[in-house]
Amino acid sequence: MMSAQQKRTAGRRPPKKKTPLAFFGVGGYMRRSFFAGLIVLMPFVFTFVIVRWFVFFIDSRIAPLIPQRLSAWTIEHIGVDPVRDIPGAGIVIFFVATMIVGIFARGLIGAWILGRIERVLQLMPLLPKIYSTTKQIFATLLRPDKKTAFRKAVLVQYPRKGCWTIGFLTAESIPEISKKVGCPAMRVVFVPTTPNPTSGFIVFFAKEETIDLDMKVEDAVKMVFSFGIVQPPMLVGKKKLGSRTTTARRVKP
Repeated sequence: MMSAQQKRTAGRRPPKKKTPLAFFGVGGYMRRSFFAGLIVLMPFVFTFVIVRWFVFFIDSRIAPLIPQRLSAWTIEHIGVDPVRDIPGAGIVIFFVATMIVGIFARGLIGAWILGRIERVLQLMPLLPKIYSTTKQIFATLLRPDKKTAFRKAVLVQYPRKGCWTIGFLTAESIPEISKKVGCPAMRVVFVPTTPNPTSGFIVFFAKEETIDLDMKVEDAVKMVFSFGIVQPPMLVGKKKLGSRTTTARRVKP
């Protein structure tokens, strides 16, 4: 027969033995400090790696375009080859050259020459479609008025009913598709993949099947990129406010 004390302790697990570090709370403090350090350092590390890769990528593409005579002249008079010996010089050259092309294209003579080149491209097979599509994409993505190609963030049921995901509205309607489907209010929604929001699927939804979100497009992109970990400040603020209200209600007699 088991005693009352044995019955009470029968289903309990034996207490864990505390190590000296855990006893003084040092183990938990060190673990929390380590993860806090990772949170601080990792963004800097990834930013440095991406910037370093981009700098060397541009430099490696710009360096072969510089004439050997110019490189030999700079080595003879300065002692170094700026493009090949100074990291980031290719980006400066690319930026200046691109700006000069933009200034030239915005002028009357540049616009006239550009129009003539486009007319010549129109006479060639296959090239007009590639050029016009590429031009339209970059003109939409790199708009000078700081507006993105995505109009707003929306919530849609994808890939099946009952599964909700974030999408980006790219167009309100496509007349031909609306006519074929028989729905006058069709929306074009880009459903991105995680963690790369630049790839995804174009899905056509009826307007009533989409829910407009109040969050900014940039915040929605961050949320997709971070697997949903990074949430918009608006949502975080609401959660904190809700938690405080709930706590206040619980405390209130």
